[in-house]
Formats: sequence, C-alpha cells, structure tokens
Amino acid sequence: MDANRPESQSERSIPPLPAIDNSRQAWSFVAAAFVVECLLWGQIFSSGIFLKFLATTPPFSAASEAKISLIGSLSLLFGYSAGIPLLYLYNRYPRLIKPTLWLGLAMNTASLLGASWVQNINGLIVLQGIFPGTAAALCAFPIIRWIPEWFDAKKGTAIGIVFSGGGVGGVFMPLLHQYLLDKVGYGWTIRIMALYIAAGAGIAAFFVNPRIPISATMQVARQPMHSLRTAFLSFGFLGCFLTTLLQGFGYFNVGLFLPRFTDTLESTLAAGLLSAFNFSQVIAQIVWGYLTDRMKPSNAMAISSMLGCIAVVTLWGFGGQVGLPLLAPFAIVFGLAAGGFSSMWSQSAHALAGPNKELQTLLVAGWSIARGLGAIVGPTIGATLYRPTPTDGTRSWGSAGSPGLVSLVAVSLAASAVVGIVVARIPDVAGLWHRLLERLSGQPSSSNDSRETISDGTNGNEYEMKPIQDSCMDRISSLPRA
Repeated sequence: MDANRPESQSERSIPPLPAIDNSRQAWSFVAAAFVVECLLWGQIFSSGIFLKFLATTPPFSAASEAKISLIGSLSLLFGYSAGIPLLYLYNRYPRLIKPTLWLGLAMNTASLLGASWVQNINGLIVLQGIFPGTAAALCAFPIIRWIPEWFDAKKGTAIGIVFSGGGVGGVFMPLLHQYLLDKVGYGWTIRIMALYIAAGAGIAAFFVNPRIPISATMQVARQPMHSLRTAFLSFGFLGCFLTTLLQGFGYFNVGLFLPRFTDTLESTLAAGLLSAFNFSQVIAQIVWGYLTDRMKPSNAMAISSMLGCIAVVTLWGFGGQVGLPLLAPFAIVFGLAAGGFSSMWSQSAHALAGPNKELQTLLVAGWSIARGLGAIVGPTIGATLYRPTPTDGTRSWGSAGSPGLVSLVAVSLAASAVVGIVVARIPDVAGLWHRLLERLSGQPSSSNDSRETISDGTNGNEYEMKPIQDSCMDRISSLPRA
C-alpha cells in the first residue's frame, strides 16, 4: 500500500478536465469571449458612424465615397481573412495562441491612438481600418480554435452567443461614439474608444483559456496541418463558401451605409438606426446558432438569405418614399434575418469534418475568407452605386441608398439563398447517382462496407470517417433534428 501511495497522490493532484457543454468553466469561457468580441468587433460593426462623419467633415470629405468606405471594409477583410495563417502558426506553436490575443489588444490600442492624430484618409485606412481588423482577428481566432474543446452538442448555441458580442458592441458604440463626436470631436472620441476597449477586453482576456491547458514545462508535439487542397476541394465546403461570399456582397453594404440611408436624418437618429440593426444581430446570432443545432446548416443559410432579400426589396426598397417608419423596421428585420450567418459555420464544419476539431477550425477559417472577400468587394461596388436620398421631395423605389445599391443587395442575397438550397440537395443527388451507378454495374460499392463510423454523441447520429475530398458523398445532413 505504501508503495502505491505516491502514485495515488500524484494522480489525485491532477485535476479532472471540466465537462464539455455543461460545465461552469465552459460557460465562463463563453462569457469572457463574448466581452472580447463585443469590444473588438463592436468597433468594426459601428464604423458606419465614423464614415458618415468623415464624408461630411473637412479635410476628410475631399476623399471619394469609395475611398472612405475602405476604412470599414478593409477592417472586415483583414478581420475575417487572417484565420488560415494564424491556424498554421497555432498548430506549429500552440503556446503562442494566448500571446496572439494579447498582441491583438496591444495592436488595436496603439493603432487607434495613432489614428486619433491623423488628418488624411490614407492614414485612417491603415490605422483605423487594416490594423484594427487584424487585431480583431488576433483576438477572435484563439476563441474559434478553443470553442471545439469546450463544446460539442451545444457548439452552435455557444458560438452564436460569442459572435453576438459584436452585435452588442454595435448597439451601444454608435450612440456613445456619436455623443462623443458631438461633444469632444473626432480625435478624442478615438482616444477614449481605444482606452476603454483596452481596459474591458484586457480584463476579459484573462479568462479566455483552453480546456486542456499547456504546461510551461511539458514538451508539446507540433501537429501537422491539414492539406488546404484536401480540406477545401469538397462540394460541402465550396457550397458554403459561395453561399457566404454572395451573402457578404449584399449584407455588408447595409451595415456600412445604414447611417447614410437617408442623409436627411439627424446624426442621433442615424446612430439609432445602426444600433437597432446591431441589436437585432445579437438575437440573430443566438437564434440561428441554436437552429443549426437542430436543422441542416445549408437550409438555415438559404432561409436566412431569402428572408433578408425580402426585407431589402420591400422595407428598404420603399423606405425612401416613407422614411424612418419603414427604415427603422428594416434595420431590425434585416438584422434578424441575415445577421446570424457566421454562427451557422460551426455546425456546418461539424457536419463535414465529424469529430476532427482541427479540421473543423480550418473549415471555419476558410469560410471566414469568403466573409472577408464579401466585405471588401460588396461595399466597394456599393459605394460606386450609392446616391444620397433626394432632398427635393422626389421619392421612388430604392431612393434610400439608390436603386443600384438596393438591387445589388437584393440580387446578392437571392443568389446566396439559391446556392444554399442547391448545397442542401447535393447529398441526396450524389447518393442517388451513386446508387444508380451501383445498379448499372451490378456490383455494390465495397467502400461502403469498409468505412469506419463514429458516433457524434448526440441522438445516436454517426459520421463516416473518410477523406473530406469525397464529401460529395458525405452525410452532411446527419445533424440532429428537432
């Protein structure tokens, strides 16, 4: 007994890992990650307030509408597109994951403080656009990397709550920043923003940690990164990529130009429109994340895009004729319909990659690139189409933003919905084609008998363990249903 005692004490000295999905530590991680997302991404989602100010205030107003819009769209591009190089870094040097989060906070603070003294658009594009977007990625992707450690069955709900943080920041930041702009001017508004983001997100970052801690003394094996070609050349991935890209073409035009949908509104009402839009995103992220725990993500994406398209054609299309009584409901309805798109990625990745958490994260990073491309290309085209609301009493369909911009958003969302519907049907079509080939050949496929299956731990569903490049045959419809 004495000989075994040291081993027993050693075993007892190692605390058990927190439970997945339901532990207090898991939801504490969600709460802390929510605060980081709220402050880092909330500033990006509320950048429309600054764009409105810059477009109407010398010397910045001398720049073109398209150039001013680059501040917001480039921050989104860099924020969404930095995932893949970061994941390669994390796989090779796992101990750098948490330090990159601190680096992101420091970069955001330094760049905003620098932007507060800049007097030209080129400087603001870098200091208020590119650097804060990169900083947001450095803070977001450690969270995305660690969420699969903490959650499995409730992953969609958890990531929906985390991503809703950006919407919460987008609720109070436009009103706060508009108040500061009116009181203390542009420079001090940016400085105050930099300091309160650094303080709030810095405290929350202490509680954003992995479920499986990495000891400072243990030797960590470097994990090989999945082949990008293998991961990305699949029907499931490419379909979701195209759906996300088309949705982003239209969606980000609304967020960036919403305060300017009618330039006849006073600044406080314009900020209120953006706050209402971002508040509806909070609910949308949670609701759509919850729904993807219970239905096929591709179906959810198609429904989301179609509802957004209907809101654009009706409420926004005729908003120029009616004004605020239609534009305010549009901000809310559109945010609810289309604002939760990124919260659907987690279960989409789970459906394609099964229990492989590294591959899940890589797929989400790939779809983030589509989001970033949509955020830069869509608003760049939209800025050339945007026309201020007429002040001479002339009103027509699409006059709140111009018919060209409204049409761009509507067509993009409609195309996204169509692709989502097609993607949802790919497994059925592929399975039918496979069975037809078997009957014509008279020989059943031997690969079906040799595939290993593994339970996903929820409602007895199984995933097939095979290369993802064969995912046209994957059962991506095997998510639990209500």
